[in-house]
Amino acid sequence: MKNIIRAAIAVVATTGVMLTVAPAAFAATPTSASAASSASSARDFDDSFEQESRNGLATFEAVYSVRGDDEEDNTFRLRGELYDGDRRTLRQGGRCAYVEVQVTSSEDEDWDVAKRDRLCSYDDTKRFRVTAHDVSEVRVKTCQVKYRTWSTYKCSRWEELDLGF
Repeated sequence: MKNIIRAAIAVVATTGVMLTVAPAAFAATPTSASAASSASSARDFDDSFEQESRNGLATFEAVYSVRGDDEEDNTFRLRGELYDGDRRTLRQGGRCAYVEVQVTSSEDEDWDVAKRDRLCSYDDTKRFRVTAHDVSEVRVKTCQVKYRTWSTYKCSRWEELDLGF
């Protein structure tokens, strides 16, 4: 049997043609698709997104996941990077990149700030993480802000993330 597998690998490596091996040879090992589906919960969810300020000088990219059964018993995790593309100095009117992440739960109708951060360094990236529990909705906004006052400028619209509920 080992010789058949070695020959199949050699043919694939040299010609790029895939050979079919009898399914009985692999009957003892479970298929990876069935093992993966039984290992994960039906409500676990992963996704990614990218958002820019309206003038394109602040960019936020992130991946996020939701682990849990429903809107009342879950854990939301986001790992993101904020990028500052404003090459002007502060004296020239340059602004900082800014991102705000808000969450709400099914019991609370108000939006709570989970994370807000800024980056004031042209062509640089700032990484951060957010973790929240029992969330029903999450939204993100990317803007530019003044260095000292935090007043927002050229904000994107609030983008609600798909949590898989």
